Amino acid sequence: MGFWGTFLVARADRPLPDLDGVRDLADHIVWHGKGQDGWQAVQLHRAPEDWHPPMTGADDREHLLKSVLAQTGRPVLAAIVLASDGAQLIGYSPLAGRWSGWLTLEVLIDYLDSQYTECLEVDDDEELPADLDEFWQSRYREACRPLYELVPPADIAAPHAVAWAVEAGYAPSAEAVAAVLDGGDVMVEDQFFKLLAALGLPALTGSA
Repeated sequence: MGFWGTFLVARADRPLPDLDGVRDLADHIVWHGKGQDGWQAVQLHRAPEDWHPPMTGADDREHLLKSVLAQTGRPVLAAIVLASDGAQLIGYSPLAGRWSGWLTLEVLIDYLDSQYTECLEVDDDEELPADLDEFWQSRYREACRPLYELVPPADIAAPHAVAWAVEAGYAPSAEAVAAVLDGGDVMVEDQFFKLLAALGLPALTGSA
């Protein structure tokens, strides 16, 4: 079935689960990872409940990220994961502000609202072409197009992710970050942790 929920990554002087907002979600925390220099992550199963991609920052759903940013004064990053198949990334930092991107949107799109998947529907009387692979690839490209207008693709998101990492004290390669954003793994969680490594963050280890 895969994981549904959120990874929240931040650098804090005290345990991440103790921060305001995160503490309120204690019942959803299934993993707490820790690394060097105060970097931590929590894995929140099915939480926050109102976080449904695409999130554009146009409403108040991202108050948890803003709260953690305000409490730590340091960059914070989240990955909203759907069924371990794909994720939306949302980062905040004191100077550069907000950025967002996708991990494997082409797979994630199957879990989004019908307004984004309508073009994937096929009528019973619709005649399908001989090349079904190209047919479905073109349909998914069409479905992704408006979502990439809301949340940018890898080549646009990567420089913003790098700016986030620079504020965090690292100097990642934009090409390496873009490659991870544009890549894919069987489990999107693996892709997310590859992204953290590409951004320069230390390894995060912990237990349930």
